[in-house]
Amino acid sequence: MADTRTNQTTWDLLASLREVNKAVADSTIEAQQRNVAFAQSILENGIELLKSHAEDTRSLLQDLLARTKDPQNWQASFQEVIENAIAAQERNTKFIQSVFENGIEVLKSQIGVTRALLQEMEQQAQKQQDAFQTLAHESFEAYLGFVRAPFSYYQQAFEAAELATREGLENFQKATRQGVERIQKAAKQAQNAASKASK
Repeated sequence: MADTRTNQTTWDLLASLREVNKAVADSTIEAQQRNVAFAQSILENGIELLKSHAEDTRSLLQDLLARTKDPQNWQASFQEVIENAIAAQERNTKFIQSVFENGIEVLKSQIGVTRALLQEMEQQAQKQQDAFQTLAHESFEAYLGFVRAPFSYYQQAFEAAELATREGLENFQKATRQGVERIQKAAKQAQNAASKASK
């Protein structure tokens, strides 16, 4: 019975450890997937930003080359360069803002998953602690049973000897009473016989 409970407790403990390991592995995989998706979005948005800058720069250079033939268009060209620089700055700002916003979302997600993982680990730790306590209690009870076994044997032997002595004493007392009764009966019969003979 104790072996069965100990085995069950051990299996429960192992199951709890397996659940913790699975939760950690699942959490790690999810975190890695989010990190890869975040890095991929940064890379894709960065490539799009660079393409946009390259296209605007190519277009601006073509316009500047066309306008350099006419000096009066230089002021318009300069204005176009400033507008392109401002547009590029706005795209850079949007890109950086999206990186920060996505990074914050990834961090929030990581915090939520970590919090859930910690709760799961806390629950499993409580289960493990309960299993350890049960296992320790059962082990202690088994040890006490082992230690008590010789004493139990001696106690049973002592109780059997006491019972045998008591029964022997009772049988002796019974036999003594019966012997006394027989002697008294024989004495009475002898006395009756002596009384009859003297008459």
